[in-house]
Amino acid sequence: MEIKSTPTDANAKHSPYCMKVKNFGCIELFEGGQHRQHAAMMVMAMLGFYFEVSRHDRDKYIRVHNRHIRPDKLHHFEKIRSDATLPLPYDYMSAMHPAWQFWRRIGKKGISSVATYKDQDPDGSVMKSLGQNRELLSNIDIKKINSVYGVRCFQNQRRVDLNYDSV
Repeated sequence: MEIKSTPTDANAKHSPYCMKVKNFGCIELFEGGQHRQHAAMMVMAMLGFYFEVSRHDRDKYIRVHNRHIRPDKLHHFEKIRSDATLPLPYDYMSAMHPAWQFWRRIGKKGISSVATYKDQDPDGSVMKSLGQNRELLSNIDIKKINSVYGVRCFQNQRRVDLNYDSV
């Protein structure tokens, strides 16, 4: 089986990516400009890391709007025990932090599933940046990986790059 990842529309601002599987056609992986962030999130989850929104202390940093979240996604917001969280600061830039509109109910445009607190984020810039880390992994993500796996997996985050053409 040959697998190759290519943009489906070279003229699009954010090309949706698909996997071309020989003799099977094209399987879409991620749509729009979120494909890289979503891939980084899934890799971190496979490595055993939890979503930032499930941290035991998350209520100090964000407000979760359960009524705006799709019922089948509420489990992502269940708090984990404090001993399952590494002793690192809450990370708004983490690959494991979903965007503010992630998993919201269908048809609820402009409604947030999570929000920052006004006194900590007066202009809303932190909230709008959730899930938008262009470096894919934050410095704290790299510290998490290195501390759990006992090796220096990354010297600096700029080395983290997903090259779709080489797949």
